[in-house]
Amino acid sequence: MKFYLVRHVETTGNIENRFAGVTETSYTEKGKKQFEIITKKLSEEIEFDKIYSSPISRAKKIACTVGERKNMKVDFRNELSEMNFGIFENLTFETISTDKKEYWEKWNEDYINYKIPNGDSLTEFHGRIASFTDSIKNQPGSSLVVCHGGTIQSILTHLLDLDITHRWHFFIPLAGLVEINYENGFGIINRLTRMAEIE
Repeated sequence: MKFYLVRHVETTGNIENRFAGVTETSYTEKGKKQFEIITKKLSEEIEFDKIYSSPISRAKKIACTVGERKNMKVDFRNELSEMNFGIFENLTFETISTDKKEYWEKWNEDYINYKIPNGDSLTEFHGRIASFTDSIKNQPGSSLVVCHGGTIQSILTHLLDLDITHRWHFFIPLAGLVEINYENGFGIINRLTRMAEIE
């Protein structure tokens, strides 16, 4: 399987530095411009057999637009959603580190295994994405997967057979694309690029 992994465009949650994992956030003006560029490029410049998408709107809108233009059905998967930050959702770092200090400190002590109240642990989050990836990685052809930065980090570390902590070696820009081949139990990154350069 060849994977085209696409991160959504800029949202208000991004520029406000909020922990907006599963929280719905709207596109900024820059994000709207990125949306026009990335959907055009994905529709006209890349060929794929299937489209998978997170159901969260910042990714869903991109997948739906590309699907309409290419006359392809989009397969929405909850597993492709961003990490659920529970009681930290939609809060800034400053607010969390003061108002939720007790939980923030516990998370920092073991961010891999600590389950944020009402949310995920990184282990749970990574595990569900790995399960989804395993379900399609050996299929023939290619797939467009529209989702989130954290989701893409998990897909990459899983396909490259890396430890969960190695996810931080991969910076996935907004409106970014990662092309990765997986064949015979081996993953190879072909490219990682920004698809919509806007100042």
